Amino acid sequence: MAAIVTGPAVSLAGVALATNFRGVTEWHVRRSMSTGSVLRRVPPWRWLPDVPHEERLARFVLLERLIGIAFAVAGVMILITVGYSAFTGQPMQTVK
Repeated sequence: MAAIVTGPAVSLAGVALATNFRGVTEWHVRRSMSTGSVLRRVPPWRWLPDVPHEERLARFVLLERLIGIAFAVAGVMILITVGYSAFTGQPMQTVK
């Protein structure tokens, strides 16, 4: 039952991120960047070049859109697995 809800939820979240639906990807990246701004000057990251804020934002939006594609594919795979197990009448097999 949980997989029936999880599959479409993961797919919808992935599609929203991948397509930047109503600016959700850019909004999420801006919120993440403001939350993580305290980590900007932590010593392990000092070797990174200082790039303009808008360029960093564009890079992170692109990365999050790629992650959204992966989420959309994972959600479809969950739905295919649930559909297959319902069609065959066998529970999903786990790795032993």
